[in-house]
Amino acid sequence: MATSLRSTQNGRQQEKQTLKPAAAVDSADSLKYVQKHRKGLLGVLDRHQIDGPLVFILTVLGTYAVAPNSIAQKFLFFQEYDPVTQTYEKTWEDMYFLTFWVALFTFLRASVMTYVLMPAARRLGATSERSIVRFAEQGWICIYYSWSWALGMYCLQLTPSWNNWFVWFHTDKFYDSYPLTALPVITKYYYWIQFSFWIQQMFVLCIEAPRKDFMAMISHHLVTVSLIIFSLALNVTTFGNAVFVSMDLADIVLSFGKCLKYIEMPDSICDPIFACFMVIWIWTRHFLYGHIIYAWIVHSDNYLGSFPYYTVTGLFFALQSLMFYWLWSICRIVYKMFATKGGVVDDRSEDEDAEVEKKPVAAGKGKGKGKGKTLA
Repeated sequence: MATSLRSTQNGRQQEKQTLKPAAAVDSADSLKYVQKHRKGLLGVLDRHQIDGPLVFILTVLGTYAVAPNSIAQKFLFFQEYDPVTQTYEKTWEDMYFLTFWVALFTFLRASVMTYVLMPAARRLGATSERSIVRFAEQGWICIYYSWSWALGMYCLQLTPSWNNWFVWFHTDKFYDSYPLTALPVITKYYYWIQFSFWIQQMFVLCIEAPRKDFMAMISHHLVTVSLIIFSLALNVTTFGNAVFVSMDLADIVLSFGKCLKYIEMPDSICDPIFACFMVIWIWTRHFLYGHIIYAWIVHSDNYLGSFPYYTVTGLFFALQSLMFYWLWSICRIVYKMFATKGGVVDDRSEDEDAEVEKKPVAAGKGKGKGKGKTLA
């Protein structure tokens, strides 16, 4: 009986060890632990973010190399090219391109995070597995938005709506080239790559550790994807391009500032970056984005029917409402920074952080550095 009781107790102890939370696992394996124990289709996709898309990508590239005129070319290039105007017409076959780039973004994000950014975070002084993963996530965002914002500004300057570097848009010129059923080559690729990125971001949001504003993030992504779809369906991609660039710039500065905090840079460096981010946020996401909303409300009813006009208007205001929600959070962070004089601390950190203690990767790394914001 005693032997049986001891066996039962040992079994329970082993079961507890098996079911212990990810933060209690050795820090080097915590991300793998989370991926391994995530269930269902989402878990399968999460665990195969590199090899799964890679098989599809190599299949498409290999097929195109053997048979350039096969269906593989539709995944790699747009169809319906007009050599006279040097533009691409809109077609349902554009969805092939979208599918390929969603897979490509999944592969690139996971690969760059795993083999470039996470090792870089360890070398630069990140002291917990959570900080390493968050550094990689924000590093990828910083890299992507830096590229997308620069290319988006170039595409915007090709349109009649471009104004100057302070007020980017002529609000009365958004419809000068309407309807935009055909787009210049670079604009077409830029717009659909952005579309692919936001589709893939929906998947990313489901596999990242949830934050307290998770529902706001879900709403933001749904509104963004809906606006992209409407802009393509209504042939008003100039509005979409304007929204892209007005939103992307602040994310570059924010993600860069987050990366610095995850490697425990001092507040004397991070706080000015946060102040710069706050100014850019208000300028681009409220002042410039307000110009876009104004242009839509004043001019769109002359070109569109009531249903698309009011639907997109509602989506524009929904997006602006989310921006004000996050602006309120930013102002709260600034207030706490001055009230505590301890640097900026983001209260949007992950829900599980209140319950799970973070374990250092290596003792003694990064001691004595900044103790302020986490900006998770």
